[in-house]
Amino acid sequence: MTPTIKNKQEWLSRLDAFIRAEMPCEKNSLAAAANYHFKNPGKSFRAQLALSTGAALSLEDRENLNWAAACELLHNASLIHDDISDASDYRRGQKSVCAQFGNDMALCLGDWMVAKSFELAARHPIHGSKLVALLAQSMQDTCSGQTADIHRKRLSTERSWQHIARNKTAPLLIAPVLGAAIIAGRDSNSQALVHIIDLCGLAYQGLNDIDDIIPSSHRSADLWGRKPNLVVSLFAERVSHSDEFTHWYHSGDCSRVAQWQKRIASSEVILLAHQQVESWLAEANRANQLQTPPLRTVVNQLIQTVTPKTNTLANQGYIA
Repeated sequence: MTPTIKNKQEWLSRLDAFIRAEMPCEKNSLAAAANYHFKNPGKSFRAQLALSTGAALSLEDRENLNWAAACELLHNASLIHDDISDASDYRRGQKSVCAQFGNDMALCLGDWMVAKSFELAARHPIHGSKLVALLAQSMQDTCSGQTADIHRKRLSTERSWQHIARNKTAPLLIAPVLGAAIIAGRDSNSQALVHIIDLCGLAYQGLNDIDDIIPSSHRSADLWGRKPNLVVSLFAERVSHSDEFTHWYHSGDCSRVAQWQKRIASSEVILLAHQQVESWLAEANRANQLQTPPLRTVVNQLIQTVTPKTNTLANQGYIA
């Protein structure tokens, strides 16, 4: 039966119980860190994608939960590793695993989650090898995007931003849907499916980048850390005084982050960024009309999830 809003919480509760049952036993030195991390499991967005797709394609409950847990664990491993890389002290409203237990423990827990994710995928009696290969490719692509993010301290062009965003965001959105389709034997049109979800990944990252810049009352982590950001790339390429900004950006000086963030937040590039997001979502909607009905419904839910919940985008760019 396809999960509805009414039983969505039941699915997530069952998933939480499933993941906890797979966690390291209490005698394992990783147990405390694992339990701490999942004390607040977050939105479980990728798991929800897997569950919705699996239910729409009539997967058995057990294999549906198994695949959703594999995807969610791989995503959480990437978060734990990201926090080590970024020296982030907080995750989901509490101290990050690396801040609470140290980098060594966090690294080991992230590695353990990657291994457990592959193990869960390998349990499928028919498609185990294809599912493991899908997760492995997703992790490789994500690592490539993350590496490009880490080493790029210079301004990204809009084109290079798209390349980085595709690798960082899309793979772990594609895997939940494509894996469920593989299990159901409905992956014959996988290239088109990947293209649609790739567009959703760009929109998802683009909206995150906009939220990093506005409102300017909070400090932009991307400007401070010189991280690729769609809005910043557009500002550098399309605003007349961009030479001054580019010089400051490459200088490494962080004393004027608030000043530049306010100028960017009150400029026309916020609207341009929203328009770019809307164009990706419009293209995804058009391509999705060619999908078969079960997958079309699931992907439409994904598109709606990443679609901004306001129709007044034109006004948002001028609220600094």
